Amino acid sequence: MSYIRLSIVHPHRTERDRVERIMRELVEAATPTVGCSASFLLKPHDESGDIARIAIYDDEAAADRVANLQHILSLRSELHLHIDANHTERGFSSM
Repeated sequence: MSYIRLSIVHPHRTERDRVERIMRELVEAATPTVGCSASFLLKPHDESGDIARIAIYDDEAAADRVANLQHILSLRSELHLHIDANHTERGFSSM
């Protein structure tokens, strides 16, 4: 059963390019890891300004292993400096 992580963030007004770069780095860092089937950077079809990232893992344990890699932790720490506090982080299991 696959496990999906979804992150939706809203960059601070002047930080969109930086946030997009960090989110792209997260996608590129997660994709080649064992247990990650795919990872994508997403843009909305509205004017919200949100940026999203979705990653598909073999299972929740694989997602947790990737989330705890030092490089991922570092990128996420940097990301939090440039986004609104009310971002969304969700995990889903396939049915």
